Amino acid sequence: MEIFIEQLHEWLIQISYLTVYFLEALSLASVIYSTFHSLLATFRKDKNSKKPLLRGLSIALTFKLAAEIVRTITVRSLSEILQIGALILVKAAITFLIHWEWKSSDVMHKDVDEFE
Repeated sequence: MEIFIEQLHEWLIQISYLTVYFLEALSLASVIYSTFHSLLATFRKDKNSKKPLLRGLSIALTFKLAAEIVRTITVRSLSEILQIGALILVKAAITFLIHWEWKSSDVMHKDVDEFE
């Protein structure tokens, strides 16, 4: 029974590592796609060219937060838990700032549209 539990534990660790890599790859893909999308919107002189980038960064940070949460499965010490907790707090703060920038750009564009 003890051998089965050890094997199950190793299997779960391998699955969690694969899940973390997959979520981080999705995060990177989201950043790359949204960057190109925003760049094309800028070249087309779209006044909302910042929105695709902000949306993509928000999605990417969500994937990164999910990866950090999954990473907690493989933690073996308290210092690693504290590091992951600090990373999650920083990423949550960045997500808040991105949403704040997004909302403020919405308000700014509404004011400009009403003025014209």
